[in-house]
Amino acid sequence: MQRKLYQSILGDAFAQLPEEIRYMHTYAREATGTANVRRGTSWAARLIGTLAALPETAVAVPVRTSFAPLENGERWTRRFAEDPFQTDMIAGTEEPYPCMRERLGPFLFKMRVTVHPDGLDLDPESIHLGPLRLPGFLAPKAYGRERVIDGKYSFSVKVNFPLIGTVLEYEGRLMPSKTVSDGGPG
Repeated sequence: MQRKLYQSILGDAFAQLPEEIRYMHTYAREATGTANVRRGTSWAARLIGTLAALPETAVAVPVRTSFAPLENGERWTRRFAEDPFQTDMIAGTEEPYPCMRERLGPFLFKMRVTVHPDGLDLDPESIHLGPLRLPGFLAPKAYGRERVIDGKYSFSVKVNFPLIGTVLEYEGRLMPSKTVSDGGPG
C-alpha cells in the first residue's frame, strides 16, 4: 500500500515535486543515508536537547528513517547512528493552507508546506505546547527543506528557540532501502 500523507496535504501540487521526492513520500518504508547533526551549545540548548532526546552532534553519521502508518499520518523514526528520534507527522485538515502537523513530545508544530520546482519547504505557522498555542515570542521555530542534490533526496531541518538560538539542525541525504513493493505494510 502506497504512502499518501503528502498527497493528502498537497493534492494536485504533489505532482509538481521532483521525482525523487515524490518517490520517497510514496514508496519508501525505510530510507538510509548519512547526515550531519549539530546541537546548540548554550546550556539551555543542551538541556532541551537532553530532555527531548535529540540526536548528538556528529558528522557523516549513518541515518535510517522508517515510516509507519498512523491514523491521518505517519510516525517517522529517525536513527542517527542507533539513537532514535521520533515524531508523528499528521496532515493538517483545518488550516486554510497545505499543512503538516508534527508532534514532538508535548510540542505540536503546525507547518505550511510549500511546493517548489526544486523541492518543498516546511515553515512554521504556529506551535502548541499541549493545548496552549504559544505566542510568537516564546515559540520555537522549526524549518524543513527537501531538495534533490546530485540526483539524491536531500533534507535539512533547523530548530530555533527564542532567546536560546539553534537547538538542533541536521542535513543529509537518503535513499529508499525498503519500499512498499517489498511486501510489507505501507
